Amino acid sequence: MQKLKLLLLGSTLLLASGCATVISGTTQQVHVKVVDSNNNLLKNATCSVSNGSADYEFESNPATIMVNKNESLVIKCRAKGYKQKGTGFGKSFDSTTLVNVLFWPGFLVDGVSGSMHKYPSHVVVEMQKV
Repeated sequence: MQKLKLLLLGSTLLLASGCATVISGTTQQVHVKVVDSNNNLLKNATCSVSNGSADYEFESNPATIMVNKNESLVIKCRAKGYKQKGTGFGKSFDSTTLVNVLFWPGFLVDGVSGSMHKYPSHVVVEMQKV
């Protein structure tokens, strides 16, 4: 009976490691919308998204893409008669990682997998007339 309790405790601790990796995952959906300076949707916009290990192209606007959370995200858009004014966003801390206080090796798992970070769920790219 004692061995069973130890096995159960060990299994629980192992499963708790990398809590954000298990709960939030290593990928994330990001909704991208391309607008002009009046916040009107640009229908003719084409965007490329670079995420370190993968590149995505999309022509629909708005679009939803799936990205890996362990890489930096770069969004570049183009539209006839416009230039990209800016896209300012960054990663933030995924609070699910805090559960790893109970089992510290989970921080290592979440750090390596990128799960301790998250991107904003919506990104607006503003374009300026040239």
